[in-house]
Amino acid sequence: MDKARKQQFIIKVCCVIAAFVLWLFITSTENPLTTYKVKGIPVQLLNTDTLTRANLVLVQGQDLTTSLNIRGANTSILLGTKAEDFKVVADLSAYALKSGEQNIPIEIRKSPDNINVVSSDTLFIKVNLDELTENKLPINVSVTGKPKDGFYASAPELSLDYATVVGGSKFVNIVKKILVEENIQGVESNVSKTYKLKPVDAAGKEIKEVSVQPPQIDVKIPVSKTKFVGVTVKTKGNLSQGLTLKGTKALPERFEVTGNAAMLSKIENLNTEDIDLSKIVKNTTISTKVIIPDGLTLVSGNSVVNVEVNLDKVVQKDTNGVIQKSVGSVDSVNNLVQKNISQDVKYINLDSKYQVTLEKNKDSLIISGTQAVINSLDLKKISAELDLSNLAEGAYTLPVKVSVPQGVDLISGQPDKILVTITKKQSEVTTSNDNKGK
Repeated sequence: MDKARKQQFIIKVCCVIAAFVLWLFITSTENPLTTYKVKGIPVQLLNTDTLTRANLVLVQGQDLTTSLNIRGANTSILLGTKAEDFKVVADLSAYALKSGEQNIPIEIRKSPDNINVVSSDTLFIKVNLDELTENKLPINVSVTGKPKDGFYASAPELSLDYATVVGGSKFVNIVKKILVEENIQGVESNVSKTYKLKPVDAAGKEIKEVSVQPPQIDVKIPVSKTKFVGVTVKTKGNLSQGLTLKGTKALPERFEVTGNAAMLSKIENLNTEDIDLSKIVKNTTISTKVIIPDGLTLVSGNSVVNVEVNLDKVVQKDTNGVIQKSVGSVDSVNNLVQKNISQDVKYINLDSKYQVTLEKNKDSLIISGTQAVINSLDLKKISAELDLSNLAEGAYTLPVKVSVPQGVDLISGQPDKILVTITKKQSEVTTSNDNKGK
């Protein structure tokens, strides 16, 4: 009986040992503990306002993610684990921060069940900090393309001239310009938009690691019509005795102008600054400028014009004040001559409720033409006028407009401008004399 019991006990012990060995075999081959790395887990930074108080800023563009090694018995669970299944944070307020790269401990606040994170208490993330700085820079507008033919784009008008670049000193220091970009190809009217400000380096590359304050501004690019106008050469003074003005020629002969629509529709020529004939004794070329009226601007280039002045010699002067230049025979009717005349200055288009006073009422003119034309010239066909259109009470300095008949050239006129004073007419008062005859 004792022998039988002993055999049964041995059998039970052997079964327990065999079961344990079998369990070890199964767990080691069929369902072992496995380690797996999860990458790209985002790290949330807490208490970032600490950076502002420390005059620091987080360097833009750095990778604020981490990788975790996890372990579990179920391989399928491990392989199905994603970065979004974790919540990992780093508290910036718990450490003394300074500029440069620093290791900040991270804390795992959420993770999937049935897995373990390996060495979860010794995990860090590298955070790169920089000194917070700012720089005030002018705003530049980069305009590309051209308006439609016959139109001109004037200088852009900005709601602000300067903006401030804010960020880490490393990136703020390489920002050289703040840009607004616009293409005006083919436009024929004003361009008005709100534009985002773009910080760029010396090569024009955008620096995305900084911010701009304000981030955007309003810009208007005026677009107006253009017009080609000629050049009128203006002179003053008289040539030396024995010389006559053969002619003048301006180069360039025309300019393209833009500006006020009303003025643009009226203007046909630009006057040069006066050329002093008294200082010219031979054929010459003089550099001067065209006068740009208020409200108009040149489309391109500058206002300099080269004026060719061509002279001829005078051989005789007759008793009528006519200067003769020998072309062929002195007696020829085709001789080119000059004549000095004095014309009354008249005014036109004065409103009936006003009266006018002229500083000078005579204009001294030098005219030129052939002997035959000058001899038969009717001086009544020559006029010197002041246009008083749309002028109210006040004092004005107005140009004298001289008109000459065909075949006659105006060499010069003095004065070319006259001071005009416009006043209201006095009311007429009729006085009766009741004591007459007493």
